[in-house]
Amino acid sequence: MPRAIKDVVRTAATRIGCAMGRLPGVELLGPHLEMLFSALDIDYVLDVGAHRGGFARFLRNIGYRGSIISFEPEPENYRVLSAAAQRDSKWRALPFALGDKDTTAAFNVAHLSQFSSFLEPSTSSREQFGVASGTDRVISVEMRRLHSVLEELVGNPESHRFFLKMDTQGYDMNVLDGAASSLAFVQGIQTEVSVKAIYEEMISYDVAIGRLQALGFELTGLFPVTRDRDLRVVEFDCVMRKVGQHSGT
Repeated sequence: MPRAIKDVVRTAATRIGCAMGRLPGVELLGPHLEMLFSALDIDYVLDVGAHRGGFARFLRNIGYRGSIISFEPEPENYRVLSAAAQRDSKWRALPFALGDKDTTAAFNVAHLSQFSSFLEPSTSSREQFGVASGTDRVISVEMRRLHSVLEELVGNPESHRFFLKMDTQGYDMNVLDGAASSLAFVQGIQTEVSVKAIYEEMISYDVAIGRLQALGFELTGLFPVTRDRDLRVVEFDCVMRKVGQHSGT
């Protein structure tokens, strides 16, 4: 789902959730993360696929005051992201992607930049979003593994409790591949999982959840991000926590 639309929806949901608490039969992403961050004592968020900073602003809206590092490789998006982060002393923006290699890689910049990805748009994406998800140009961007940069960025990772948010337009599992032993310091994860793949080579939500379970995480919530014209879910925000972590609530 385009992040500009997500930002509007999530900001509204945050305000409703914070004002009313848990609604009957409905749980919202904002209040859920607020409770989870408290339960897991999260003090550092790794915002992978940050685009123009919507998720970091969303976290500030729900009361999170800890550190944030946002990763965004597309130059124009990074320019906007960096300007926003400069106004927040605990928010840092970096101009590279996280993935499964330390390299430079071809990155598809879409007509609507929210669809930009290392992956090609699928037939389903072209049918649903038209030219918006089509590739305007291909650029070369820097890619790093989380395992390669984490200590450099935060000092001693053992002194922090991390939440890893991934919204990389189909590349989230590659980010996990590059995390390696750094996942030992990650207490919670948010990843966008696909019911109807909008990128080629994008794995389905059940496979993604199964993989995270195998890595020692358990599901805490699934939140629909977008639906098709027949109200079928296309993508979920999937939130998970490390098995056996203590709860502060």
